Amino acid sequence: MSTAKLLSTYLSQSQKFFLQFGGQGSPYLKELAKLYQDPNLKEFFDVTFQTTSEIYAREKSSPFLNEGFDFKAWVENPDAAPSEEYLARAPISVPGIFMTQIANYVLLTKSGYSTSELLQATGAISGHSQGVIAGAFVGLGKEGKDFLTAYADFLRFVFYLGYNGQKVYPDFSISPDLVQANLDNGDKNPAPMVAVIGYTKDELESRVKETNESLGLKGKDTIYISLYNTPDSMILSALPSSLVKFRSKWKAEMDEKKFKFVYLKTTAPFHCPFMDESLPSFENGDASIVPFPYTGEDLKVPVYSIYDGHNLQSEGNLRNVLFKMVLIEPLFWDLAIAPVIKDNSIQGIIDFGPSVVSQRLTGGHLKALNIEKLSLCVSNAKELKQLIEV
Repeated sequence: MSTAKLLSTYLSQSQKFFLQFGGQGSPYLKELAKLYQDPNLKEFFDVTFQTTSEIYAREKSSPFLNEGFDFKAWVENPDAAPSEEYLARAPISVPGIFMTQIANYVLLTKSGYSTSELLQATGAISGHSQGVIAGAFVGLGKEGKDFLTAYADFLRFVFYLGYNGQKVYPDFSISPDLVQANLDNGDKNPAPMVAVIGYTKDELESRVKETNESLGLKGKDTIYISLYNTPDSMILSALPSSLVKFRSKWKAEMDEKKFKFVYLKTTAPFHCPFMDESLPSFENGDASIVPFPYTGEDLKVPVYSIYDGHNLQSEGNLRNVLFKMVLIEPLFWDLAIAPVIKDNSIQGIIDFGPSVVSQRLTGGHLKALNIEKLSLCVSNAKELKQLIEV
């Protein structure tokens, strides 16, 4: 395999890449179906479908999987796949997004970016929300059979992360009254997470605090800022009944300032204390059938926390660290991508999708700081072509 021109340039000039992976809310099935057509990924998909069939054999009675877990059938005929609402359920979308990201990574390693050379040219890795798990997996630098074994372990882990998260929030149906309350505000598709775009960090924090206090939103009704994505784009996590109250309280101001309020396609309130019970539930149950011997010392490249920006190479076993980071702790994207901003040797960003959401979030930070760096997303056909040119 010839080394890609861009990788050769980085290696010869001691320049580095930052590898990043996207998170919840990104469409993934069409991208995964396209990747499935690539014969170079046959072994990868064989392991994927073997693992998902084993998971389904154990969990098929779950109401969360009432329309199946047959990714093989779905990628072979996406038009016959379940609805977008079903594909957005946490036990479906978390593994679906993960397998799409890793398929993109495998494709790149077979297209001029050998694992050893790519990691040699990588200065840091992170991932937006659940993407940090894909980042940790890639940071292990596994190859061959070891890669496929670890991939199956991680795929099982991300399924049970989403599954246990959904157990904490099992009733994700939306009542007709709540649908109507949102329509009255001009909003559609209510969910337990919503993007609020326009306010600064301080402005949104003060409004969330005022809403919780003035409306008596406590305990399970509390609204949290769960993801600090860019200086003017953040995510709130809460019961949909609480989020519509926030929207109603601030709608006039948001309309006047042309701020946005957009629900995410997800079925659980990630990154907030609402999900505290998910970790003990996992530890006392499904963890026993999820092999996860991977530690910070196993990481060949620094992988950075999305909560406080520390290097995960300093950690022991990574299972609970990653679980908490994705389900319970808030996300601060500026801390996760700090190496891109501070390390002058990092001159390029490779984003593994799905879609281009995380690429845009990082771009928003760089633009605010007037920093220009190469940014290419494997999910974008034009940018992939640029990446793999020899």
